[in-house]
Amino acid sequence: MKSINLTEGKSSCTMLDNRFNYINVPGLGGSGESHWQTYWEKAYPEIIRVEQKDWDHPVRSIWVDQLIETIAQSGGKPVVLIGHSLGCATIVHAAKANALQGVSGAFLVAMPDVERADFPKECIGFSPMPRIELPFTSVMIASENDPYISSAELKKWADILGADFISVGEREHIGTAAKLEYWEEGQGLFEEFLKRI
Repeated sequence: MKSINLTEGKSSCTMLDNRFNYINVPGLGGSGESHWQTYWEKAYPEIIRVEQKDWDHPVRSIWVDQLIETIAQSGGKPVVLIGHSLGCATIVHAAKANALQGVSGAFLVAMPDVERADFPKECIGFSPMPRIELPFTSVMIASENDPYISSAELKKWADILGADFISVGEREHIGTAAKLEYWEEGQGLFEEFLKRI
């Protein structure tokens, strides 16, 4: 486990434990240098990332296949997925395909409403979303001013998927625009989440 000193501008909590492998599952556009998922990888090199060939024109089947392949290559430990935005939808679609054997948990941050009429047209095959109960422990993290889904709508999805629900207040899409950097609040939530798996 690794602890980062808050005085260095990073996290002060010891977030990970060695029971699991950890995989970041970014959304549309990938998670750039200013995204909290990238900061978490800097603080915790144990976290690996699903690398999609095309971050800007997502095709559900391709993204799901790449997630499955990344899990298969991660090693023998149970896996915890850390999804953001369209990465969360990718996780749900992969679960619908019964393709996430070995996954013990999913930390789902700011899943968008892919069924909205104004959802980006370059995202192919993500709508409709599967209405299933996820076969592993999960939590849905919501922002009260997310432009891609209302907190109330995301709460409905959490209920459908069998995920716990946590609102973190007004954090926009909980992505780069929110300027969260190491997102210490999120690390604390993730640490608590791991205790329930």
